[in-house]
Amino acid sequence: MQLLVTYVRSASAQQTSVSVVMNIKEAYMITYKLFRIKNDKLYPLYVEANREMIIGKWLRAECGEKKDDTHVKASGCGGSLSLRPGFHSTYVPFTDWIGKKMPDGSLAQRANTVWCECEVKGNEIECKDRFGFRELQRDKWYYFRTNSKQKDPWIISDWLRINKVLTREEVEEICKANGIVAQRTAS
Repeated sequence: MQLLVTYVRSASAQQTSVSVVMNIKEAYMITYKLFRIKNDKLYPLYVEANREMIIGKWLRAECGEKKDDTHVKASGCGGSLSLRPGFHSTYVPFTDWIGKKMPDGSLAQRANTVWCECEVKGNEIECKDRFGFRELQRDKWYYFRTNSKQKDPWIISDWLRINKVLTREEVEEICKANGIVAQRTAS
């Protein structure tokens, strides 16, 4: 961890201001994110579900419409989610808490969703609050587990670029390389 201190001197006022930023690690990192497909276009699953996500372009996170001080309005999941603004992506294209409930009680990836290889950029910061950050962390990203059974934490970021839509075979290969069996696809 390093501490970055910036001094800015105003020429007209002859004043010096100091800003202190905790700069742990700047990163461009490959991650994976699940998107909904509609008319051959990509959309977020729940928050800002009507915002088209463009492949190959750096996208900046938005908060979404707040329901109250600690929740954001969301579609397809009961109407609201805890407020933790930013793009939620993972190290591996896998989740066992999002999907369609099957007769055996397991969850399967919905047929109208796809995994994408993405990149995040910004400075890594540490989140020690058990609820996560309630405000967007501009030009930053952090790890956070929203679910106690979550094996790997979310990577919650301000910036995201979608590199490509993964084939089912690519998802299975990446999961296998990480010791995980890919979530099956619901029919």
